Amino acid sequence: MSQEKLKILEMIQNKQITPQEGAELLSAIDKGSSETKVTRKQAFKMFKIRILSNDGDKVNVQIPLEFAKVALRSGNKKGFMKLDKMKDMDVDLDFDAILDAIEAGTDGKIVDIESGDGDKVEIYIE
Repeated sequence: MSQEKLKILEMIQNKQITPQEGAELLSAIDKGSSETKVTRKQAFKMFKIRILSNDGDKVNVQIPLEFAKVALRSGNKKGFMKLDKMKDMDVDLDFDAILDAIEAGTDGKIVDIESGDGDKVEIYIE
């Protein structure tokens, strides 16, 4: 079983996404979407999210870039980014802009937010 499929199953188990969303993601991976042509270099890129709360909590998420693309296209973008720390923060992300940056082949930091009370969210591609 591929790493992407295992990650989806783990996200369902951890209730980060619903079983229906997981099924849609698994189906999209199985179809091998013709609109997604992965070069060898892209296959090894990672989509990373780093959250540092003013309480001292740290969250680091790292998933394959292609999985992030499928998840962001799935229709429930907020469900994909539903991390326990983020729900407590007043952060409004433009998921379409994030997907556009990924599709454009952007490398490096694509989101860098620091709230007034010191919470910080970073999203980048490496």
